[in-house]
Formats: sequence, structure tokens, C-alpha cells
Amino acid sequence: MDHSLDTCSAADFLLSDEFVSHQLEPTPETALLWDAWLASNPPNLAEWNRAVYLLESIRQGLHQYAGKVISEEAIEGLLARIRGTNQRQAAPVRRIGYPRWAAAAVVVLLSGLLAYWWLGRQGSQSYYTTRMADVRNAFTERVNQTNAVETIVLSDSSVVKLAPGSRISFKPSFDAASREVYLSGEADFKVSRDVRRPFLVYANEVVTRVLGTQFTVRAFDAEAKVLVNVSSGQVSVSKDQGIVDSGKPQSASGLLLLPNQQAVFSRQSEEFSKSIVPEPRVVGTAARKPSFEYDAVPVGQVIRDMEEAYGISVLYNKEQLKNCELSASLKTETFEEKLRVICTTINADYQKLDGQVVIHGGDCR
Repeated sequence: MDHSLDTCSAADFLLSDEFVSHQLEPTPETALLWDAWLASNPPNLAEWNRAVYLLESIRQGLHQYAGKVISEEAIEGLLARIRGTNQRQAAPVRRIGYPRWAAAAVVVLLSGLLAYWWLGRQGSQSYYTTRMADVRNAFTERVNQTNAVETIVLSDSSVVKLAPGSRISFKPSFDAASREVYLSGEADFKVSRDVRRPFLVYANEVVTRVLGTQFTVRAFDAEAKVLVNVSSGQVSVSKDQGIVDSGKPQSASGLLLLPNQQAVFSRQSEEFSKSIVPEPRVVGTAARKPSFEYDAVPVGQVIRDMEEAYGISVLYNKEQLKNCELSASLKTETFEEKLRVICTTINADYQKLDGQVVIHGGDCR
């Protein structure tokens, strides 16, 4: 497999005949080639996965999402290839042969060994201790050695709820430029808004930056992942670049998280992934909260209510579902249960991707 693929973006893959041919009509030969490339843990694996999903979205008629990545002309070209494939295959079924399963097993085994080695290496190192050694100014440290959550009020009135077995360091009085804290373990932050001074949380290799919001950070030394979960407002997360010559912390570009979204940072691959939190909560104000009572209401309106209440984007084929209606009471259902009712009603299914929901299919004619 050509190693130039290691620098390809999702758009590059979608415009690659080699990639599209394998996705539409895989053969044992192409499966072996792509399995070998995937087993090499390429740096742009997330882009490959995104391209796979985008191609499937185009197949399902969800062009608006793919339109953010490639041109309308390119989408039309892919649709023509998909139609041609469908005509050649009366009942297309994608099968994964033994070589693919074998390659997948090797990947899982190698990943497990890497995780074991990495966690063992972490036992002799502490990111928190190393990072704090680089801080020139005096910080106050609080360690929660109890079995209950400890509440800490900072000098700017921000509130930290420190989980058992966790520790946090902060300045007794924040300076005029920024508000910085260092965390080892897990804590929930309710940050007082100050547009002049961003609030920075350094936790393992991740920097979380906010102006004023509520979020949770989990970053224990012994764990291979860092989790940032947003309850309200918006948060940016990026990889910590350490201390530069000027003595000021620097951070690289990362992800922007909105309410009910979370980011997971793999300390092995040093990559972020974004998703919806396990149990989304209503984030809209009481005045704008939908009633979730429907009597022959267009599904498009129901989906808009979901987006407004939970702050989560829902992508779907508007033309395909324009005649769909819903009659149901969804007042007590969770976000996930609401989605299931909607999709069952319109004969569709859904997928959560990159902090969004994508509804596939549906037919109400």
C-alpha cells in the first residue's frame, strides 16, 4: 500500500479510485492491502474512518454532510458509481473473509500489548509531577484523600468539585493574564465567566480552555485516556505543548466542544475523538424548552425541538422525510429514547458521529 496515504485527508480518500473501489466492491486482494495499511496504525486513521462514513452517508442520500468536505460535482460522481455498483449487484452483501478477521485480531493484540507497555511505563512517570516542576510561580495544592467529593472555591469564585484520589494545584490569587490550574485525577469545574482571563486546566497531556462554563475533566495518571465532558457553554481542548522559551504555556489546535459533547484524548496515539455524552441533558432555558407533546407534527419540527433542547445537531434527508409526521408524547423519555421513537415511527435508524446524530433512511409516503 502506498505510504503517501498516511497524509491523506477524508476528502483525498473520497476522491481516490483505490479507496472508493474497495468500499463499493471489495475483493480479497484489496482487503489484504487495506488491512495491512490499517494495521500499520497510520497517523490519519481518523480521516480514513471519516471517509468511510461520508461515503455511506452519500449512499444514504445525506449529501449535506459530505458537502462540507467535497464539492457537489464530486458527490455526483460518487453517486453515479454507487448506482452503477447497485445495478451490478442485485443483492449487495459485504462480507469479511478470514484474512480480514485475522488482520483485525492482530491489530487488537498489538493494541493491547502497546497499552500494557504504555501503562507500565507510566508507573515510573507522573505527568502532573513533571508539569508542576516546570511551573515557576508558587501554587497551592489540594489532595482529596477522602471517599467523598471535595468542594473547592477558587479566588475568582469558580467552584471545583474534586473527586476522591485526585489532586489539584492553583494559585491562591490568579494573575491578570489567565487562570491556570493543574489536575491529576477527576474534577468538575463551574467556572466564573471572565472574557479577559481564560481559564486553563492542564490535565495529563491535555489543555482545556474556557471563559466561563461547566465541564468535567478526568485524567488519572494510570489511565491511558483523558476525558473532557461539557455540561454548559463551550470548551476548547488541545494537546499541551509544554513550556516554551518565553516561559508561557503553549497549546496546539484541537477540538471545540459544545454542551452534551465530550472529547477523549488517547495518550498512546495522541489523538482526540469527539462524541455525544452518554446521557445528554436538556440545556435550553425553561422558556425555550419544547413541550415534546406531538399530534401529527412534521418530523422536521420534532428534530428541530431536539436540537434546540439538547444543543446537538441532527442531520437527515429533509426531502426524503418531508411527508413524515409524529404523534407521540416524549416528555419523560431520555434523548436516546426520543431518537428511537422518532426513527421507529419513520422506519429509519440513526448513528452518532463527531458529536452529532445522523438519521439514515426513512420513508413516509
